[in-house]
Amino acid sequence: MSLRLKLTFLYSGVLAFILLSFGSLVYFFLERNLSVETDRSVAEIAQELIHSTKIVGPHSLRQVVLPNLDVFATPSTYIQVIDRYGTIVAQSVNLGRQSMPIHEETLNKAAAGAGFYETLLSGSQSLRIYNQPLILGQQVIGVLQVGRSLGPTYNALARLRFLLLFGGALTLFFTAILGWFLAGQALRPIDRITEAAAAIQQAQDLSRRIDYTGPRDEVGRLADTFNLMLERLHLAYRELEEAGEAQRRFVADASHELRTPLTTIRGNVELLKKMGDADPQTRAEALDDIAGEVERMSRLVTDLLALARADAGFTPALGPVDLGALLEEIYRQGSILAGEVAFTLEGHTALSGILVNGNSDYLKQLFLILLDNAFNYTGPGGAVTLAGRLHGGWAEVVVRDSGSGIAQEDLPKIFDRFYRADKSRQASGTGLGLAIARWIVEQHSGSINVDSQPGEGSAFRVRLPLS
Repeated sequence: MSLRLKLTFLYSGVLAFILLSFGSLVYFFLERNLSVETDRSVAEIAQELIHSTKIVGPHSLRQVVLPNLDVFATPSTYIQVIDRYGTIVAQSVNLGRQSMPIHEETLNKAAAGAGFYETLLSGSQSLRIYNQPLILGQQVIGVLQVGRSLGPTYNALARLRFLLLFGGALTLFFTAILGWFLAGQALRPIDRITEAAAAIQQAQDLSRRIDYTGPRDEVGRLADTFNLMLERLHLAYRELEEAGEAQRRFVADASHELRTPLTTIRGNVELLKKMGDADPQTRAEALDDIAGEVERMSRLVTDLLALARADAGFTPALGPVDLGALLEEIYRQGSILAGEVAFTLEGHTALSGILVNGNSDYLKQLFLILLDNAFNYTGPGGAVTLAGRLHGGWAEVVVRDSGSGIAQEDLPKIFDRFYRADKSRQASGTGLGLAIARWIVEQHSGSINVDSQPGEGSAFRVRLPLS
């Protein structure tokens, strides 16, 4: 069953209940009012007759002078007087040769001396009769009966029932048609949303949106929410595609980086098998190549494990770190790696005693990665500087070199995994160092950027928030 039909049934059901309740109340109150009016009318006629009756002699009803009963009678109102034995003494002319019903129970109730009502059937019509005992000398000598036909009342109630039923049915019919139309109008925007969603699903195009131009009511908010959901799905799907592409590129690059040393090792092993101990110098050179490639593979695997831990959501434990003391320690270790490159430390005294919330091991790895790159791409006689300073609420550490620099088109990609500019392809690095460096900086809520010009060197700036 469609929602439109359910709503139509709901509207119709509620209206039918309201009409039934209203019609029942109207019918009940009208029936009650007509019944009360009938009782009041016959009772008033009976009282007027009693007041107009004269007593001319005791103990005998025939000595009671009754007024003209026809004066009080109407076409639907009948008057009858009976003695205490049930014999008719007088009656209105409109009764003709008929009489109102007289039952033994009526005489017994009248003997109590109080007036009472009865509803009796006379022929084919119902009569509402008021029985008023006639009392003389504390003795009931007869009964005055005033009756009114209930036919007009029943006819009025029958017409009311017809009007209520027919009018209610007609109202319900047209209301159901109107409810069907209104439900269709109200649900039409939802139908358009459904059609648009089906079209998006069929075309598998998450960039499409629902074009809703109606008021910002519940349906409008539904369309906006659906569009926001599509936007998030589109972004998530695009990120998933980018992640998948990055993963495929990562696997391809890792395979390439591992294949090169393995090829070198295999070639040297085959050479050693062929030569045996015939040429000790060549044998020593081959073993040195194998050891170098094994060391390179070891570094590559270590870097891959570090990035794998980062991708798995690993978070290093952070605590207070004295950045000035850390830079001095890094300078001592970096001096060993510098070789023929002039390596200097600047501004470390300004950071002495300055604390950052970090992990000393990972921060040391970060700066050694930057220094290692600077040493590798700076020729003999060049200069590398490790400098620190305070900048607002941040500590800034700069690794500056006078090397070959980085082309502008390569700058946005140098932090990508396995990316190395063409000029650096011959370097011994794995292409993962700067990716690891960026991850370490992000874990410390800092930032890293680079300024470089080809032939003028590079400057890597790391900013860390003070604790």
